[in-house]
Amino acid sequence: MQTILEPQSLASTSLQELMREMLVRLGEDPERDGLRDTPERMERSMLYLTKGYQENAEETATIFRGKLCDVVLRNRSATTFEKDQVICDVGDESQTLFFLQKGFVKVGSIMEDGHELIYDVRKAGDIVGELCASGQQRQDRAVALERTEVIAVSLDEVLDIARMNRELLQELVQIFCDSLSDAYDQLNTLASSDTVHRLVRVLLKLGTQLGHSSGQSSELSAYLTQEEISQMVVARRERVSTAINFLRNRGMVDYSHRGYLVLDLKALKNYGD
Repeated sequence: MQTILEPQSLASTSLQELMREMLVRLGEDPERDGLRDTPERMERSMLYLTKGYQENAEETATIFRGKLCDVVLRNRSATTFEKDQVICDVGDESQTLFFLQKGFVKVGSIMEDGHELIYDVRKAGDIVGELCASGQQRQDRAVALERTEVIAVSLDEVLDIARMNRELLQELVQIFCDSLSDAYDQLNTLASSDTVHRLVRVLLKLGTQLGHSSGQSSELSAYLTQEEISQMVVARRERVSTAINFLRNRGMVDYSHRGYLVLDLKALKNYGD
């Protein structure tokens, strides 16, 4: 006699068991020839159809924004940059966009006192060097955080390709607008937030861009030093270190055994709000 599952037990029941239960309720014998493998096939189909619930929304958005890269990068080879190697630097006059294929890159500038300022961290699928479109000498720099592969394409070539396709041109404009929007957000944060809240904003952004699930938390895929984080927060390293310890003591931030930041994004968002 087949066992009927009680409603309260469904949460701990495998998909295959639920499929077997459905067959039983339909009056079928799940052990008969032709049905024995059906629960497994149904499970595979269900997991495929609902895989979007398991995917990172940021990664999915990158796929839909990838048409420009697909067209521009066709039949081009990548160049490899080692950790801490400069991809483009302040003062460069060449108008070139760099399409990241692998690795992580920090984007920023050098202040008058010689200190580095980090605007953003980019990953594979992103573009760096977009400020070259301003027509002036380059005002930003991009440095590899680890071994990184990029494809360099001149701005003129990208514009020539985009002019022939309205959809690609719109995508290119969106890239520039996103960079401008990020800049405004950073200015607003600097003007209105203390060090801890600025740090929380930076960590939330990094968690969204670079985080992958690690239990109930999110672990950053790129290794960032406290000095690099302080350059993003625009505060002295000592103050950022104190702020990190403040958040760590409250269970919002921790480090993995590899030294990578592990974030409780929900707790950070609640604190930031």
